[in-house]
Amino acid sequence: MNINFMKYRYVCFAFSLIVIVSGIVLGLVTGFKFDIDFKGGTKIEADLKEEYNNTDIENIIKDSVQKTALVQKMTGGTSSVTITTEVMSEEESAKVVTALKEKYTKMDEPSVRNVQPSYGSELLNSALLAIGVAVVLILLYIGIRFKTLGFTAAITAIIALVHDTLFIIAIYGIFRLPINSTFVAVILTIIGYSINDTIIIYDRIRENKRKVTKSNDMKDTINTSLTQTIKRTIYTSLTTITAIVVVYVFALINNQTVLKEFALPLTIGVLVGTYSSIFIASPLWYIFDGIVSKFSKGKKKKK
Repeated sequence: MNINFMKYRYVCFAFSLIVIVSGIVLGLVTGFKFDIDFKGGTKIEADLKEEYNNTDIENIIKDSVQKTALVQKMTGGTSSVTITTEVMSEEESAKVVTALKEKYTKMDEPSVRNVQPSYGSELLNSALLAIGVAVVLILLYIGIRFKTLGFTAAITAIIALVHDTLFIIAIYGIFRLPINSTFVAVILTIIGYSINDTIIIYDRIRENKRKVTKSNDMKDTINTSLTQTIKRTIYTSLTTITAIVVVYVFALINNQTVLKEFALPLTIGVLVGTYSSIFIASPLWYIFDGIVSKFSKGKKKKK
């Protein structure tokens, strides 16, 4: 029995549009949380071995080097802290560490990391280049492999990937997740995962279009193809999500910030990639293919 996936295509389009627009607008209004990987700065991470007040640490930084600090508790502990400021020199960093040790005498030796603003722009350019190259290669691959579906299959697959990217950016805006080098890794991983799902579905649509369904309505072919692949898609997604959740729990227990920042958005991204392959890419291809077919028929009639 076929599930009528195509029936809900406009509902899904509207849902995606609402989440993407609201998330990005919220991020722009409140300010996306760019980490020092992109904007440059100095990050100090330490376990103070005792309870602390954010204002006290902010005042220590202000008194030591006359800089404003962003002080955050590290998840998983009450005494671990992350301090982010504008770029500090080695002398300034040493002053801050000394002042912290005077206040918090039991603290561990802190980790100090400097990132120049120029590095942030280089990282952003490299990230955009990597994503651009990946998109072009995917476009060529799908266009060549799925000739029977037309080049619209490649275009709609790319639109679905843009959808996934914007959806994740919206999630970062809604949940105030830090945008750093981990963000780039998350986006590229999600693109790879999502396109794999889309290719499997397109492959089944191509086979069914050629051999199985005889209906003139492509909705039937698409619904048949999605119904046939839905179990495999769900099982693969659940397996992947289970592995990522295990990583997230491990990171949470062991206070591994980088792993947490990678695993949480990646879990959401896998769900979004699965959703877009079923409810965005395939319906979009149906719409685009219909437009192209009408245009081609109109040209033939004129001739």
